[in-house]
Amino acid sequence: ELSETTSGQPNMQKLGLLLALIFALACAVNADIYMHNPRGSNNRLNGNGVNRANNNRMCDTQNNAKGGYVYGPPMYYYVGSQLSVEWTNQHGCGDQQDQQNTHCQLILQYMCDSELRDGATETTIPDDEATYNTRIPDPTTDDTFGGGEVYEYGMHEDYDYYQSCKQRERNKGLFLADQGVGGNDARFTRQNPGGGRSAFECPEERDYYPYWHPTPWKDIAVMTSDTSRCDYYVQKSENNRGRGYCSMPSFNNKGDCEANKFDWKMSDANGAPGPDCIVAPMSRDNHLGNSIHGVASTYNWTIPDDTNQNCVLRIRYNISTGDYDGWKTDASSNGPKSPVTNDPTVDFYGKNLTLAVNTAQFGRTFQDRSFKFQIKGRPSDVIDTKRIFNVNVRGKRGNIVQVYPAVEYDFAPVRLSVRRGDHIHFQWTGGDTNPLGNDGEGTAGTDRSNLVQMATNRENYPYNIQDVDFFGTEDALKFAYLNQKNCLTLQELNAANNNNAGQVEQDVRNCMKLNAASRYFDGGLHEIRAADGFYHFMSTRNNNFSNRSQKSTIDVVPFLPIWGIVLISLGAAVCLASIVVSGLAYYSKARPNSWMGQMWLKLT
Repeated sequence: ELSETTSGQPNMQKLGLLLALIFALACAVNADIYMHNPRGSNNRLNGNGVNRANNNRMCDTQNNAKGGYVYGPPMYYYVGSQLSVEWTNQHGCGDQQDQQNTHCQLILQYMCDSELRDGATETTIPDDEATYNTRIPDPTTDDTFGGGEVYEYGMHEDYDYYQSCKQRERNKGLFLADQGVGGNDARFTRQNPGGGRSAFECPEERDYYPYWHPTPWKDIAVMTSDTSRCDYYVQKSENNRGRGYCSMPSFNNKGDCEANKFDWKMSDANGAPGPDCIVAPMSRDNHLGNSIHGVASTYNWTIPDDTNQNCVLRIRYNISTGDYDGWKTDASSNGPKSPVTNDPTVDFYGKNLTLAVNTAQFGRTFQDRSFKFQIKGRPSDVIDTKRIFNVNVRGKRGNIVQVYPAVEYDFAPVRLSVRRGDHIHFQWTGGDTNPLGNDGEGTAGTDRSNLVQMATNRENYPYNIQDVDFFGTEDALKFAYLNQKNCLTLQELNAANNNNAGQVEQDVRNCMKLNAASRYFDGGLHEIRAADGFYHFMSTRNNNFSNRSQKSTIDVVPFLPIWGIVLISLGAAVCLASIVVSGLAYYSKARPNSWMGQMWLKLT
């Protein structure tokens, strides 16, 4: 467990012993993680290349360059609403009794800040106080980033945070194996031995959890293969416990700070709820796919009461090797004493075999981050006890090979159970800069989705408007046509394009293909008034049988199931009978000579 001195400052040598590999033990593989809802950027912005342009734009993901989604207008989520966070992780996770190839942790966190932004260029923000906040005219022809003056560079962690990181002495109690690091500050870690910069992220904080100095991140959940450590994670979370720091940032512990005549200070706990600590969703090795239940690995996040226009979500992923005990291996095992070495040759029955081991990656952290979103207060007419669920769209344009390791279009969640009186917030976003060669319907490069009701998920034709019974007619038309304007009929489109089907497909006035729709659609809050039962939906643009399926089911369930109603009814009957019997007993005892009193005496 994390030990402390009497002053409350974590002992740095013990930190190495106990935290060296909590969040940095990973096999030497590309054990990538990709967030699909909300859309994970994987450091993309609006470039239309197959690969992202710059893996140091916002953070160091360690992921494959092909992953991630292009920028779309920001989403917002209501306080107290439930958001399905979905991801895929490559190299397995799950309960240690079931997934025995790895130890793993998945850490969900968020942060909000007034200057947090996606930026308008794929260039890494400069480490320069005079220019990091540069504002420029929106560089796109269609005002992709909102038009007017916009921040040039993307930023999550701020400038001052990174200045403290690069001045602060690194934790020299940590296990480095046989790796040499190129500097003595917190930029230099076993995973980042050269001290490379990725925006204003602090590499030491990225690689280790829970971190021992103040951070801007608030914990949401720790999903682990070993839930016996949950008490530890919750107690040490910055949500619940402040962090120490020196008035001179170069000192990383109380003793050195005060010995050099500086002040050791404590930041407050950030006060966020939780974190939740649960067993990690089960997934198998070497596979970026669904969990064993056939759905994406998911955590249902209740949006906190932390209203802000500029927030971001991140997920970090660790797999740990069992070749040594990460909780008991520290700096005393560095160098020649390391239990693991680069590409070792081992003896096997008198002959040699060479192992593929990179000790810089034999402890490794992967991550993905969302684009900016807003946390918004509830409408005044939706009280706190009313449940709100978010229904979004995940995925990008292309076939399964073209989009991998991202995913094709689908709704998130694909199945939702609600009760009458609950609310659903329907909204989705997308981009116009997917690779132009990717397969799909409508204008090349664009993400668009609609939602129309159909009879069953086995079918691929929508209801006629008179059969729709989940929405009213006005809303059904809005969700189908997405408020498009300047539309042409099929006859007009053929005439305008000389009956060229390919040109008709691409024509921006082709509202049948949703080409005139905006990149962002906000369907608003909808109170559930439909009768109990299953309601099925599809996207007419993207649902393409035998190519891709974009369908969803909403299950409206009674407030209580039938067995619950029966149980309550029986309980009420028993209670009523007890009251009647008690009343008769009282009456009989009060009037023993009455007919009822005589009957009571005979019965008792």
